[in-house]
Amino acid sequence: MIGSIGAESRYSTGYNNLKPNRNQNKWADTLAQTVDKEDISSRADINRAKKSTVMDSYLALSGKTINTLKQEYSEYESENYRIVPDNEAECFDIYNKDGERLGAFSYSDIKIRQDETTGKQFLISEHGTMSYDALVLDDELKDALQNVMDKDSLDVETLQGFTLNTHSGTGIQYLVKDGEEGRGGKVLLQNEADRKRYEELAQMYFDKYPNLIESREEGFIWADLEIRGMAKRTDQGIISIGADGMSYSDNENYKNNWSVRFSGSMYEKLYEWLQNNKDSMEEIHKFSTWQKVFDEIGGTYERVWSKEELDQGYLNN
Repeated sequence: MIGSIGAESRYSTGYNNLKPNRNQNKWADTLAQTVDKEDISSRADINRAKKSTVMDSYLALSGKTINTLKQEYSEYESENYRIVPDNEAECFDIYNKDGERLGAFSYSDIKIRQDETTGKQFLISEHGTMSYDALVLDDELKDALQNVMDKDSLDVETLQGFTLNTHSGTGIQYLVKDGEEGRGGKVLLQNEADRKRYEELAQMYFDKYPNLIESREEGFIWADLEIRGMAKRTDQGIISIGADGMSYSDNENYKNNWSVRFSGSMYEKLYEWLQNNKDSMEEIHKFSTWQKVFDEIGGTYERVWSKEELDQGYLNN
């Protein structure tokens, strides 16, 4: 198990906002069940309970505290993982043996989600729309989570609401939330072979487009986007595709750049069309090629004038 591409890893894409409003440096150092003091009954509540019957007092006090019990966990380290709890935010930061952060996982989401088709098991923690962390679970990580949470086993449920896809060029898999294709997703690096292919793809971007990509880190960003279907390489440049539009950046002649804007419904049609036709397209660096696709699938779009097109006074095609 190697990990997934996350917002704070060495191969960060910067597209996923993890754990908003968290204090990064508050780690718990005890393992105990506690009651949040701010939620305990007030002194007046307790006094009223004393005046009631024994059973009423029991119900009054237990009713006030039953939902405020809060788990506190201690840091745990196995051979290949380090699990650091944030008891205030109620989530774990999981790191690999190299110190790379694999993601933040809410306590309530520590369960196994199993894909019925492949049998693969995932750990997924959602942080809101278009933001989630995902890892393929191996036996070591499952044991580590069971140990840190003092459980005999993790809950298991069928994977729903997410689809496991495979990038045809590298064979690397990625997980995407249904309905959010073109907006996000998680690349899953499951072994050293995956990591090697991922690094090779990033290096290819860096070497092939020196006028567009200034650093190796940018190469990783574009590799991540390509695996998730949000970028395409051409001999001349790079096409980026998202739920709200697409654009082309030419490595040799920036005057050939173009851009188009469309709605999410238009992207859904385009995404479906690409699943069956993406390998048959030619001259995809030209807008006229995509214009034919748009006309075929229907829907509306808007050409957006790039700075280069404005300077030259006409739209590129």
